[in-house]
Amino acid sequence: MPEMTVIVEPGLHARLTQWAQEQGRPLPALAQDILAAAERVRENYDPTMMGSTKDIRRCRDGGCGLCDEIEPLFAQGKSTAAMR
Repeated sequence: MPEMTVIVEPGLHARLTQWAQEQGRPLPALAQDILAAAERVRENYDPTMMGSTKDIRRCRDGGCGLCDEIEPLFAQGKSTAAMR
């Protein structure tokens, strides 16, 4: 797997480091899991999905708010998604 360097602001780095320590995991493993979760959100993102369908999916996925934070990053690239 190719390596990647990501520059994050110090406060975010501190919070991520604390999160990784709380889980007893190395920070790169936590970052990889976060990116994998983001990829799952991207795969499921459909800008034409009805609001009620999105709400149902988010409740099913735990309602953590991850979709709300990440979906806008994919909107432009998936703006031609088919209607569900």
